Amino acid sequence: MQGASHVQRWRRRMLTHRIRIGRMLARLGLPEYTILTILSIVMGIAAGLAGVGLHKAIEEIHYLCFELIPASASQWPQLIIVFPMIGMGLQYFFTRLAPREAAQKGVLEIIKSVGLHSGFLSFRATLFHFLAPVINIGMGATVGPEAPAAQSGAGVVSVLGRLMGVQNHRLRIFTAAGAGAAIAAVFNTPLAGVFFTLEVILLNDFRAGALTVLILASVAASTVSRVMLGNEPAFHIQAVSIGSYTLFFFYLLLGLVAGWLSVGFIRLNEATRLWFRRLYRKIPPLPVMLAVGLLMGLAGYLVPEILGVGYEAMNEILAAALPTKMVLILLVLKFLLVALILSAGGYGGLFAPSMFIGACLGYLFAWFCITVLHLPLNTTTYTLVGMGAVLAGVNSVPLAAILMLWEMTYDYHFILPLMLGVVGSTLIVQMFLKGSIYARELEHQGYHYAMGKDLRILESMSVGQVMRRNIAQIPENASLAELIELCLQHPHETIFTVDKNGQISGLIHSSTLHHLITEYHDVKGMIIAKDISEPPPAFLKESDTLDYALKVFAETREEELPVLSKRPPYRVIGAVSYQDILNAYNEARVRLDLADELVEEMQSIRPEEVRTVLPGFSLAETAVPHSFVGKKLQNLRIRNRFGVDVLLILHPVGGEAGEATQMERIFPNVNYQFQEADRILVFGRDENVRSFLEYCHSH
Repeated sequence: MQGASHVQRWRRRMLTHRIRIGRMLARLGLPEYTILTILSIVMGIAAGLAGVGLHKAIEEIHYLCFELIPASASQWPQLIIVFPMIGMGLQYFFTRLAPREAAQKGVLEIIKSVGLHSGFLSFRATLFHFLAPVINIGMGATVGPEAPAAQSGAGVVSVLGRLMGVQNHRLRIFTAAGAGAAIAAVFNTPLAGVFFTLEVILLNDFRAGALTVLILASVAASTVSRVMLGNEPAFHIQAVSIGSYTLFFFYLLLGLVAGWLSVGFIRLNEATRLWFRRLYRKIPPLPVMLAVGLLMGLAGYLVPEILGVGYEAMNEILAAALPTKMVLILLVLKFLLVALILSAGGYGGLFAPSMFIGACLGYLFAWFCITVLHLPLNTTTYTLVGMGAVLAGVNSVPLAAILMLWEMTYDYHFILPLMLGVVGSTLIVQMFLKGSIYARELEHQGYHYAMGKDLRILESMSVGQVMRRNIAQIPENASLAELIELCLQHPHETIFTVDKNGQISGLIHSSTLHHLITEYHDVKGMIIAKDISEPPPAFLKESDTLDYALKVFAETREEELPVLSKRPPYRVIGAVSYQDILNAYNEARVRLDLADELVEEMQSIRPEEVRTVLPGFSLAETAVPHSFVGKKLQNLRIRNRFGVDVLLILHPVGGEAGEATQMERIFPNVNYQFQEADRILVFGRDENVRSFLEYCHSH
């Protein structure tokens, strides 16, 4: 209880702090755009410092483990094998010490935070996902720094934004911008940082108002990077020759091959993750993780180029300084080891590994065409195109991949071949996987997120729940005067015309009538309602989900649509507007956020304990009774029978790498069928909550 009261006191202090800052800004009288600009630059600098700090920390640990110590202990070169094992062992202990923070992992956590939780990321999780990947990558794990960098940047900005009193709707955009800014700092690629945010974090949910924030934050972060790390490009290349235009088909062909390889890489990652989850249910994770670390160490001992991020090896491939056989070995090792390390419980990202795999593929593709087909191809150009093609295919970031390769080389001559390769790769991936690797993982976790909305909420609500039954109707032969009078009395945007049988025959937008009011004296007596009505472009049914309704609104671009009854004979029983759906969504989103906060507070008390949250009202978490298992929520009528509301359903899913079993949070859906081991969070009057708990214990 002391922990819970401490959290409440902290939240009250934060709220007071935000109010004070808001008042201070109001007294300054600065224009809104000026405040936005200043905050964007400050957040970009903070994210840039986080990204640069992660980059430098990885470099220092890598230097210590693979240069300084081996140089002072040259008689024991086998020490290289040990460091990746130690790194993986430390990943296990980090996860055991902080399982809750460990579960908030990588780019997916940023997407969920921005899309579903107004940009909130905890400081503890941010610190965890800074330290664990630094140790893992620094000690030789062959994964990338971009996911930890993005999470560190987003987390720092989220914490800083809350300290500065940034409102929730702004915090969401700043957190997303922080992720892109950190990417911009790590790779020294400001434009790629902007498009990484748009394509990955916001899942292509572009809003023009966010673009200024994204650009300013990325530029500020890149400035920090160039001041602290220098302005040298990551990849050093000689003059690039794109070759004859008659051979451009081979760039597209390389892109198609890269697409197939990307699909295989994604499928391997998903299959490996599932295999490790099943394995960890049977045996402890620690020996498995140590075995993966040993495998990484052996690979690094035999092929040192595979250790760490791999920028030096990529530069050697670009310069054609490695034997072809070695490039093939590096491709196979990277392809397999990345999946093993990340699935076993190591922390890191996929950007740098996908570029590494692409570099090997592009070089081998060009070598085959030169050696076997005797074509005059340039290995450096094809290596660069392969890097961009696999980067785009694995991560579903075509624009970010093109810009990143351009900014990391400072050479624009190969942009057209790069575009062909990226298009070919993206085409194959979308044909076979129909979505990004991040969207697929979100779906596997039970999240359905599109158009900036949580589809779990939209799919759980029907049009009948939000429609208005008091629609404005008028006979289709009504005069213009009657129409204008009804328009002035009616608060909504649409008036529906009805025929002599009382059926909806058309609709009239209020904007049409407003235009006619100015010409009333010229057209009165000449126009009736039927003359200016339009046939309804679509009808919605009372039973349609709000998800489906939003898609219909997007297709028709209407503001309001009529609603039909559930069963024939179908008749119009009401209307629903686009704004009605948004309002219902926002209200449900607030309830779900409240439920999430309440779940966090419930961590500090025992299961089945009743917590008073308001005078006379309580909250409790309990296991579902056996009598609920196999039944749908709508059939149980919990509110009617017990007088309590189900705020959240907690469904157990298997944990990874020593984590305790994770509880997936599911927004209550009328069609949800309860399963064994489910738990529910209920809210209601004190006596009703206690009565419900007694029922659960006895049934």
